[in-house]
Amino acid sequence: MNEASTSSEKNHTSQVRDTAIKKVAVVQCEGFRCLAYRDAEIWRDFQSGKELPEVKNVVFEFPV
Repeated sequence: MNEASTSSEKNHTSQVRDTAIKKVAVVQCEGFRCLAYRDAEIWRDFQSGKELPEVKNVVFEFPV
């Protein structure tokens, strides 16, 4: 891993933390559940930041 990718990952992590403070939840998608955060109108995987497919249900919402 080079310094550029490490720096990029650190920036993504800090962006996730800033955004995640607004809404963090366990969500149910088709065939799986995961920890996610709400970014405007989009649910994203908490670990990767990737947009999730259609969220069927919010299983548990964490108070933040």
